[in-house]
Amino acid sequence: MKLVKFILPVVFVFFAVTGLYAERRDAGDYFLKPQAGLWFGPITPVFTTGQEVDTNLGGGVYFRYNTPFKPLKIGLDTSYQHFNSRGVNELTLWPVYGSFIYRIPIKFALTFQLKAGAGGCSVRIKPDNEQQWDPMGMIGVEGSFPAGKIVNIGLRIDYLFIYESYLKGATRNGHVINTGLTLYFNMGGK
Repeated sequence: MKLVKFILPVVFVFFAVTGLYAERRDAGDYFLKPQAGLWFGPITPVFTTGQEVDTNLGGGVYFRYNTPFKPLKIGLDTSYQHFNSRGVNELTLWPVYGSFIYRIPIKFALTFQLKAGAGGCSVRIKPDNEQQWDPMGMIGVEGSFPAGKIVNIGLRIDYLFIYESYLKGATRNGHVINTGLTLYFNMGGK
């Protein structure tokens, strides 16, 4: 309960300060608006994970919000990823993570962003029916361009590291690269 009493005022001050900086923003710069979006594309297991399961298609959704620092956003992402095994098992992942998104300050029609984040991943293995939440980290890069005032279209590449070797008897971690087409919806503002 003490943690909630601390977090709520911090979040309130953060959003209030962010609102104060809204007047400085260039109305034509769509990166500076909160965004919601979705992506779809190949999900590729790599390293030791690639030896166990095959590439498939996956997708996800995300929300991003501005910070008082113009080139920086915070984001929340989740996705669904299902892999068929080269053996008998199937692997399903539900990563949920927060991230910092930094826009590379290049004046160009395309916007390039670097991302880094952390969170948790629900891992389910069939037919063993084992399921657990594992800590995870991610790094990524995105490129996008505006397709009007409301929509941006882009491409994303993310590397997900699913930390499992902390478990007793586990010898491997999960490694997945997500590549996908992404659609950003710019919200709010004029």
